[in-house]
Amino acid sequence: MSSTGDPRRPVSSGTGAPPPRRSGGAAPAPATPAAAAPAPSRRAPVVAPQEPPAPADSSRRARREQAAPKPASRKPPIWLRVVAWVVAVPLGLVLVGIPARKAGYLDSQKLLDIVIGRDSGRYVPLLVIVLLWALVTAILVQMIVEGGGWLLRRRRARKGTPASV
Repeated sequence: MSSTGDPRRPVSSGTGAPPPRRSGGAAPAPATPAAAAPAPSRRAPVVAPQEPPAPADSSRRARREQAAPKPASRKPPIWLRVVAWVVAVPLGLVLVGIPARKAGYLDSQKLLDIVIGRDSGRYVPLLVIVLLWALVTAILVQMIVEGGGWLLRRRRARKGTPASV
């Protein structure tokens, strides 16, 4: 608490606010002695806005950006990723569903048991099919995106080099 008894008033050490920091290479201003500091006022101290960065910093940054060009992005385009998912989801279901049906793991009786059964073990075949479907779909998406990106980079490299005559 402060010495005046007002609980809303902040506690002060008796010194004024420290001087604002300066950006750039200038040396900081010396601190004022405690004896020369004005008495604390009831208003909050006014904080000076920060100065914009020195021009030397921005010119250094610009030179650095010019000296080191950014590497070409190896990220495949968004359309390729969308196509990969549109193709991989149904294809993954076919690649998992047909062998499961042929092996007898997924038949009409097991599907009926999932709907009308009472125990929690009825979901195991469905859980296995869904997990395998997700795994196969993820592998297909990865293969399509990586393979398609590789083909696109290869095609760009061929177009970029002059044809030999």
